[in-house]
Amino acid sequence: PDPYTPMATKQLAQIDATRCTGCGGCIAACKPRLIVFETKDWKKRSVVQDPERCTGCGLCDSRCPVGAISLVETHQGKASPS
Repeated sequence: PDPYTPMATKQLAQIDATRCTGCGGCIAACKPRLIVFETKDWKKRSVVQDPERCTGCGLCDSRCPVGAISLVETHQGKASPS
């Protein structure tokens, strides 16, 4: 790409599985219904099922009581912390 042309950016929700308690607040807040429960090692955690469809609205982030969700900017389809 041309170095003088700004790249389109988008924010996506990213869930830190080590901090997620599985409370379900983010699932209830996600309007497009993209966050689901996943069970791994007998622990229930939230995961973003289809990150590319995430609108980046931040409702899930605001509902997380433990701060396990962050919005990250993506450039050309690759996530990088904002």
